[in-house]
Amino acid sequence: MRFLSMSILAAASLLASPVMAVEPVGAPDFNIKATVDLRAVSVENFEKVLLPVAKTQGSFVFYDFTESFTPLFVDNIIPRFEKKYGIKVTYRSVNGEQAIQQLVAAKQAGQPSPVDAFFMPNGQARLGTESGIIANLPLNTMLPSAQDLNQLASTVSRGFKHGGTVVPFHRNQTAIGYDTRFVSAEQAPKSLPELLAFAKANPKKVAITNPTRGGSGQGILESAILAMSTKECLARAYDYTLTAADAAAWAAGPCLNPALDYFKALKPFVEFTNGNTDTLTLIANGQATVGTTWEDQTLDFIGRGLLPPTVRSRLLTEGQVGDGDGVMIPAGSQKVEAALLFVDFILSDEIQLLKLSLNGSRSARTKLDIAGALKPELVERLVPADQYASLTRPRIVGVLTSEAGKRFVTEILQMP
Repeated sequence: MRFLSMSILAAASLLASPVMAVEPVGAPDFNIKATVDLRAVSVENFEKVLLPVAKTQGSFVFYDFTESFTPLFVDNIIPRFEKKYGIKVTYRSVNGEQAIQQLVAAKQAGQPSPVDAFFMPNGQARLGTESGIIANLPLNTMLPSAQDLNQLASTVSRGFKHGGTVVPFHRNQTAIGYDTRFVSAEQAPKSLPELLAFAKANPKKVAITNPTRGGSGQGILESAILAMSTKECLARAYDYTLTAADAAAWAAGPCLNPALDYFKALKPFVEFTNGNTDTLTLIANGQATVGTTWEDQTLDFIGRGLLPPTVRSRLLTEGQVGDGDGVMIPAGSQKVEAALLFVDFILSDEIQLLKLSLNGSRSARTKLDIAGALKPELVERLVPADQYASLTRPRIVGVLTSEAGKRFVTEILQMP
């Protein structure tokens, strides 16, 4: 009995510790209810405080808005978590936008959330926050595995500043892919001017994804806009209050002209494709030797034998855009403790490196030893670490990309 009393006192002392106390984001109080005192949770006592409660909960529900990550979660991550903690994960693959609406409806009806942790699309962070369905937990600072997250990636989702309530689980990167059977690393285009020169010297051997049909095409268009626009024009590129009408006016004006002039010069010498997969297919067939790509999709295709292992990825020196998606805990979660343990687990070294090796999915963790943890043949298929560290750029406003894409179709693709 004396030992039990001392244990309770020790636990109480630990809970009362002011070290790294958790404070709600953007409000004086938490918008989520938990069994433990959330303000008393710290990086130091995180698992000790949460695990006893999580074990009594026994299970929780996890939503994943992607299809491509289903095998990663079902076959790899969830079994490892369940083995470590003895807590069951009920996995659901969902449509991201529809799931957000489901959570909004549950909140409006005064019902608990049907999900306890949600891997959600970054573009829904604003709606989720403004509708009050995202817990105002500072996940970027309270999770032990989140201590080295990139600051921008951990506090901003597609331009919306949420302050850390959505932690980046997956990062992706647009890139230039090239097949070393035909193009050496030294010969591969390293800048936008070099890409144009390469296309002129190798007609129809460069594949550019239509920016209205695939993200790698949007990526090269956005990257050209960032590289070629004036400072005044770029002030709108990251203005996330921009309306569709504002974006249409911007895209119709002179700000877009330099980027479009570049693609007009490029057009006679390249193949424009109808999607990311079409571009990779041309590279796989040897019809193209260089193309616009997603780094993770390229690695995935190589792993599945859809691309030759000789394909490599690099970033242009002007910089190329990347993005990603994060995980949040809904404000109506009934099993907060178990959900917190899971979100921390999927940000751990083990899982972030596993995700990169299996899906080519980058991490916002800045201190992972990627080169030391992965096989050399896998590392060499990724964008070189120094390029990823210095040349990745945030995606610009989505409505601006959409309007710029419309003008791209009219003035580039539809013109003879």
